[in-house]
Amino acid sequence: MSCFISSGYTLDCRNASTGGLNTIWLLGGSASSSITGWTENGDDQIVSISGSGTMYKFELTKQGSSFTEEIGINTTAQSVVFQPTLVMNLPRLDKDLRVLFQNLVSQNSIVGVFKDNNGRYWSFAFVNGALVTSGAIATGLAYTDLNGLSALTMQGGEPNATQEIVVSTNLQAVFTGITVQL
Repeated sequence: MSCFISSGYTLDCRNASTGGLNTIWLLGGSASSSITGWTENGDDQIVSISGSGTMYKFELTKQGSSFTEEIGINTTAQSVVFQPTLVMNLPRLDKDLRVLFQNLVSQNSIVGVFKDNNGRYWSFAFVNGALVTSGAIATGLAYTDLNGLSALTMQGGEPNATQEIVVSTNLQAVFTGITVQL
């Protein structure tokens, strides 16, 4: 990839973009679960992914989860790192959610895929993985407060920005060696 600007940016219709996340899939299964490689098309989009393990599906409440990616820059060292962050809230505190919380916090490297509310799929922390950096299990106070997993935050540090994944039929069709929970 060239470090020269090679195109501009044109604004589309104002209703062309909706915030938030629809679904997250996180890679799990065993200690040997991993993404071993991926293929990109000419537009720098991922078209196939290989590895081992299972991508577990997390269904999300509306307007309850988000993705951001900041950049970390050291001008003296001429270095840039992309810092992806996924935040999710999961309702209904019970024993299964508590175990899930414990398992996510214990992970040394979390990788995944998320689908935004525009129907686009994106890679998450494919190279270096992410860690849970904050979150809480809470009962809430008022009747309408979240009773469950609150603001579970996963953060990483990657050499490149998050890439879009081209999904023409379903997410499983993109993967080889990895089972995707649909």
